[in-house]
Amino acid sequence: MNCEEFRRKKTWFCVISITIIAVLVVMAVYFLLPFFLPGMAEQGLFYAIGFIILFVPPLYFYIDRQLKNCEKEVVNVTRNSEAEKKSLSREMDERDERYRLLVENSPAGIITCDRDGEILMVNPAVVKLLGSPSVEATKAVNVFTFPPLVDSGIAASLKHCAETGEDFRGESIYTSKWGKDVYLRMHFVPLHNFTGEIVGVQGIVEDFTDYKKAQDQMRTYYHAIEHSPVAVLISDDKGEIEYVNPHYTKITGYTPADLIGQNIGVLYQESQMKHVYEDLHNTVTRGKIWKREQENFKKDGELYWEYISISPIFDENGEIFHYVSVKEDITKRREESEKAKYLAYHDTLTGLANRGLFNDRLMISVANAARYQTRLAIMYLDLDGFKEINDSYGHDMGDELLKAVSDELKSIMRKGDTVARMGGDEFTVIIPEFETVSDVEIVADKMLKAIQKPLTSEKLLVTISIGIAFYPEHGSNHEALLVSADKAMYQAKKMGKNNYRVYSEGEEE
Repeated sequence: MNCEEFRRKKTWFCVISITIIAVLVVMAVYFLLPFFLPGMAEQGLFYAIGFIILFVPPLYFYIDRQLKNCEKEVVNVTRNSEAEKKSLSREMDERDERYRLLVENSPAGIITCDRDGEILMVNPAVVKLLGSPSVEATKAVNVFTFPPLVDSGIAASLKHCAETGEDFRGESIYTSKWGKDVYLRMHFVPLHNFTGEIVGVQGIVEDFTDYKKAQDQMRTYYHAIEHSPVAVLISDDKGEIEYVNPHYTKITGYTPADLIGQNIGVLYQESQMKHVYEDLHNTVTRGKIWKREQENFKKDGELYWEYISISPIFDENGEIFHYVSVKEDITKRREESEKAKYLAYHDTLTGLANRGLFNDRLMISVANAARYQTRLAIMYLDLDGFKEINDSYGHDMGDELLKAVSDELKSIMRKGDTVARMGGDEFTVIIPEFETVSDVEIVADKMLKAIQKPLTSEKLLVTISIGIAFYPEHGSNHEALLVSADKAMYQAKKMGKNNYRVYSEGEEE
């Protein structure tokens, strides 16, 4: 209602209101005055007219004032209504603009079509995904019949959504007109009008190609780790275990349920952690790989050897946020290595030290004796008549005899002494510490008596000849000392065998 219209209505309202009031007053005075004041009945009409003349002007001004107040309210309401309309219109325009910008700049494709498959709206992302030259060209496409959409199955999904009103979520490979395969992720929903009737379909289409490739790559990595022949453990930067692969369980016996959520320290004894933690911590916190061969315990307490390497994993800011622990059970390899090392330094028949190990120990013993100004004795032993026994009874009996002699020699010698087989029927002994020469001679005498008894299944008897040399009297180095002991042994044989002889430089062999 505008102001002019309001004024016209106000004027008529005033006239009608005053007229009605005046008529009512006249009627009231005319009819009621005689009833209450019979003596003034004749003057009733005169008084009524006089009352109207006096009452109407104030009444008019009162009504006019009320109407003016009402007019102000109407004007204010009108102004407020206009302002609200403008504000609402501006807000709707801004909202439409925000929506348009959101749709236009969305990285995801947004598409709307009617029930016949005609495209009503597409954003640039859809145009790019479909490989179309423009929005107009894209809108000219019918999504139910466009061949690439039909081939990819997207058309059928859109049509099903439009016909049944069911939401659709799915993934599909779309081949554009340029031959590029795009992996799409889609979500379509039906559009309804005010009566609830389906009038179209709207959906979001995303290029999922890079994510799919990364997902496939991660799946490949995961399966590679799951089926890895080495044990893999992953923990966070605080050492809390987040993953172990099946081979880790196979090696250690610990299942994921045993370890996930636990600190990596549960895998090691406290003494081990104290021993290696500082070196481990200093290495990995510098961004380097920590490697080590060490003994560890399985879940059931069995001891095994492991080769372990722990590598830090960095985030995009260069900060360590995870650690990867890779380990192998090298118990068998260590055993084979130790066995190979043992065989390299020990005689395969008797288990005694061989010539190489004997020479190494003799060099060390001579060096220690020189450093600490102590004496050292070595013995060179040879079986008397071993060749005849070997020829008469065969090599198996000869080997049995050699092993029996070895056992007797080992039983006589102390823990710190060395007994070695130099080859054939020759043996050597290193005695690094003794009080007097007679102590060594006592040992030699024990050897002679131990070998004289039957040692084989055939009750064969054999004797030995022993040569003895002392450091530093008979040699200043290991080679000279060994030569002196060898010569002393031949001196013992020359004197009738089955005895020992201390090296004497003046005697002939």
